[in-house]
Amino acid sequence: MTQLYRLESPRRSFHMAVSHGHQIHVEEFGLETGLPVIICHGGPGSGLCRHSASYFNPQRYRIILFSQRGCGQSSPQQLTHNTTEYLLQDIDSLLSYLDISQCVLAGGSWGATLALLFAQRHPQRVLGLVLWATFLGCQSDLQWLYGISGAGAQFYPERYQAFCQGQGDYKAVLSRYTQLLHCDDEVAVRRAAQQWHDWDRQLSIGSQAQRYQLDHEQAVVQQARIMVHYFHTRCFMEEQQIFHQADKIASLPVWMVHSRHDYVCRFAMAQALAEQLNARLLILEEVGHCATNAVYSEAIRRAADLLLCKLAH
Repeated sequence: MTQLYRLESPRRSFHMAVSHGHQIHVEEFGLETGLPVIICHGGPGSGLCRHSASYFNPQRYRIILFSQRGCGQSSPQQLTHNTTEYLLQDIDSLLSYLDISQCVLAGGSWGATLALLFAQRHPQRVLGLVLWATFLGCQSDLQWLYGISGAGAQFYPERYQAFCQGQGDYKAVLSRYTQLLHCDDEVAVRRAAQQWHDWDRQLSIGSQAQRYQLDHEQAVVQQARIMVHYFHTRCFMEEQQIFHQADKIASLPVWMVHSRHDYVCRFAMAQALAEQLNARLLILEEVGHCATNAVYSEAIRRAADLLLCKLAH
């Protein structure tokens, strides 16, 4: 049985103004004087996930969740001034607002991407990293997800045909969804958003991940728009940026958890980065991309505990 930490209601919940009229929703759990950990959610655009807070010991960690721009309970629900650069600035602003000089960063999938990018930009502010299902935002990652030669298209060709809108090149697929999700036909927008989420869920084999438990139709549309907005621009990153800047965080303690059978984020890429960072890599079998799976959750909790022991010495 999975032994995650039990969490009560948030110790506090608030909205923080950032730039260009945006506000981000923040929730805090755990010990106010504990080791700060900032948890970056995935998607992009899923909004904060309280389940991820249960990986961290609330008697030792000060656990901070936030919803990135344009999603969750953050406002406005817009794509303007919503890029990776702004998200990194928001993390920096959040740390300053909370008067935190150094913290642990954690995150899964796109959240791991964001955590890595922030650590590479501000290594002096980061004590360590706990990452799961790491996504690295390379061109080959997007081909893997949305191209005709990718894992999904090869394992589920009939479902890929329904998803790809008659396209085969991943750039054309993303361009088509960009067009559909912003057209004037509301029915077409909703249909495209649902097709996008159906494909994402298909790749996250057996996933019951929180990001799919969206509470209303507009949330489905908004998350699809944010994901396509980021992936259509390769997440506003340089090609292989995280690999090229790995030396900036090579001295940090890093724990990574990854499933060998993850159809969303390739294990080979995570393994290559782990070797480059000399990170501790916990390898899981047959659990796909779903961090809320019992085996996956237990592994992340273990990684968070091990990092705590490492930093205590």
